[in-house]
Amino acid sequence: LAWLIARSNQKVRDQLVLLVILPFWSNFLVRVYAWMIILGPNSAFTKITNMLLGLLGIAPQSFMFSPFAVVVCLVYVHLPFMVLPLYANLEKHDMSLLDAAQDLGANAWQRFWKVTWPLSLPGVYAGAALVFIPALGIFAVPDLLGGTDGIMIGNLIKQQFLESRDWPFGSVLSIVLTLFALGLAGLAALIGRASSR
Repeated sequence: LAWLIARSNQKVRDQLVLLVILPFWSNFLVRVYAWMIILGPNSAFTKITNMLLGLLGIAPQSFMFSPFAVVVCLVYVHLPFMVLPLYANLEKHDMSLLDAAQDLGANAWQRFWKVTWPLSLPGVYAGAALVFIPALGIFAVPDLLGGTDGIMIGNLIKQQFLESRDWPFGSVLSIVLTLFALGLAGLAALIGRASSR
């Protein structure tokens, strides 16, 4: 998606960036509840998907309260945090490098892996840090969309504090999660600094 945005003409690029940023204009919980409606048992998406699965001989599926619902919503919520740093990085690439690689006989796949991918690594690291660290502690999405199967570390911490009243264990989990996130942020900074040299 970031590659498509970076390589589009200015008018299309502005519209695509607007579409990526658009989810930020609504509240996080509103977006999660929207996915609850989209993936609900009586939604058009569920009915059409189950009809198509029935044509293939597959039993109807329930999308709500499943790991699938959690993953879809987490990807939707965090997608802009990955796309925007990648887009900012890809937009700065010198296209003459790709032209030179093509002139030297590289096919599209080789041009991507030998030229574009190494140049885009700082954007990949920045996006990964911006996505992974907040996703570590998220608990609303698994609570609302995951049911009993969708527990994550954020849910476990919330459960220890609010339901089990085991504050020492909840505190330990919180500290471990914080140290893990700080370690990942430091590692991302080191890798980003090394790759930009």
